[in-house]
Amino acid sequence: MSANQQQPARTSRRGRPPRSEGPALDRARLIATLLDMARSDGIEALNIRPVAQRLGVSPRLLYHHVRDKEAMLALLTDEILRGRMPDLSAPDWESRLRSIARAVHMAYRDFPGSAAFILSRSANRLEQPNALTIRRAIFEALAEAGLTQQQSDEMLVIFSVIVLGNVVVSESLDDNDDRLAMQRNVVEAALTRATDMLLTAIRTVAGAA
Repeated sequence: MSANQQQPARTSRRGRPPRSEGPALDRARLIATLLDMARSDGIEALNIRPVAQRLGVSPRLLYHHVRDKEAMLALLTDEILRGRMPDLSAPDWESRLRSIARAVHMAYRDFPGSAAFILSRSANRLEQPNALTIRRAIFEALAEAGLTQQQSDEMLVIFSVIVLGNVVVSESLDDNDDRLAMQRNVVEAALTRATDMLLTAIRTVAGAA
């Protein structure tokens, strides 16, 4: 074979040319695409194939980063939280819990379905790093308040229902429909009162110990 003669294209074992899986996919590009799609379509609309199509890659490449849709959504919700991490520097436990409640609420309200996903998967222990940081901060605040571990576990459930449940209810409401039994602005404003009630309950439980 002469030097000018081109080598034939490499083929697979079955004699077919290798199939391109698209451009290289890194974690940053995956996360950016998930955030964009979740903000516009809601996270329940996210599946492996549509995400791969938006990225211009084979679905197989996504499995190098996430094992399935569940893991993909867990990665997404933790990234949403990372962008709104609360200030945990306050010296008193009440201020830290208020900061956490506001930050978590603000994080998920712009991504339809994210709060519902977290609430429905709480028992599965989808532990991502930012969610773990928040969880530890809540337990530290509750321990500082004087609660036992069992009491803290119960208060974490109540905290999650108050904060994430508020987001779930709020995102189901139409801003302009006066016929609704609840209005979105009222529901969102109720978060502050609910947080106050939670802090009162914590003080009451701690004082009864």
